[in-house]
Amino acid sequence: MRKALFVILALAAARLSAEAGKFEKSISIPKGGDAKIGWSRDGCSVQSVTVRNYPSNEDIDTAKREKPDDKSWVWWDFHVENRGSVKCKISLWVDIYDRSGRVIKSSDRSDTVDAGKLDDNIRLSTRLKTLDIHDAPKAVLRGQIGLK
Repeated sequence: MRKALFVILALAAARLSAEAGKFEKSISIPKGGDAKIGWSRDGCSVQSVTVRNYPSNEDIDTAKREKPDDKSWVWWDFHVENRGSVKCKISLWVDIYDRSGRVIKSSDRSDTVDAGKLDDNIRLSTRLKTLDIHDAPKAVLRGQIGLK
């Protein structure tokens, strides 16, 4: 009974947050390809994210053997669109977690998406140790969508 009540309350809280234009999602780090997101409000949406410039196997091996402090630039390329008739503002946050559950890197970015723009992106950059991004099990993505 308590578990069912918790699930109902969690779903209600998520619905209220979405109505207020605030979203959150925990994902495994997408080392290749896209991770679906699916946030939407007032015609504006964040469809998915692609991690660009993820360290290659060679970069990871070099960091393990020779350069444990080597750093990598990793870009989070959020695929966004605006099917509405008014410009919207999207704010995004990425928190990358280590295996112990601590945040090892945070970054954020806000941008506007013109009305009718169906193929746009917002790129958020992170720079961290190559071995840290390789070992990171998850990231928590947060977003806020509102009209401009």
